Amino acid sequence: MLRFGNRGWEVSALQQQLARAGFNPGPVDGVFGPRTQAAVRQFQQSKGISVDGVVGPETMGAMGISGFDRRREPRPSSGQDGFQAKPPAQQPTRGVQADDFRPTGGSRLQTFLQRALAQQGKEYVFGAEVSMNDPSPRRFDCSELIEWAAHQAGVRVPDGSGNQIQATRPMSVEQALRTPGALLYRPGHIAISLGDGRTIEAKGRAYGVGIFNANGRGWTRAGVIPGLA
Repeated sequence: MLRFGNRGWEVSALQQQLARAGFNPGPVDGVFGPRTQAAVRQFQQSKGISVDGVVGPETMGAMGISGFDRRREPRPSSGQDGFQAKPPAQQPTRGVQADDFRPTGGSRLQTFLQRALAQQGKEYVFGAEVSMNDPSPRRFDCSELIEWAAHQAGVRVPDGSGNQIQATRPMSVEQALRTPGALLYRPGHIAISLGDGRTIEAKGRAYGVGIFNANGRGWTRAGVIPGLA
């Protein structure tokens, strides 16, 4: 099995196989990171198999491989090598959409993610307060985005990052990084996990609302909002 965090030639071989199939895993670098995991999820969804981002026997079978043969270990090359992956067709850049996620928690979780993702590009203002019934607020801070998106899904959460994480059902940070809709917290800041090593969050004045790498950012607590999971 190959999964998030693995490294080595087998991951390079997987990345090349994904690229050949038209799913962009990012650089062929032997690191099973967020982009490779996202490509695996997209491949699994396209084949109608369990979408977990883990490359086990079912996913290998759908790729038409039974394992990774060390004789086919990728080697550095300038492009003349038979193991060099052909770059996938370049696609227009776009933000992640809620339809990219099929969480098992039901329609409320889907709505929560959908409404949060739809706010990409909005302004960050510290201490921003918005009407919970405003269908498209102009600005957010980190906790207000979560409170507002949860309200759109019919779930009430308190204001303030510390209050919000206190109101969750706790889980480990590692588990939350793999759980769409989980909250990731560090003192003074909170974000929504997309389950693939990224977040949707109101990150700060220089960033606004957007999608960001979740790894290595000092999260201290995590949990899921009761009523969404």
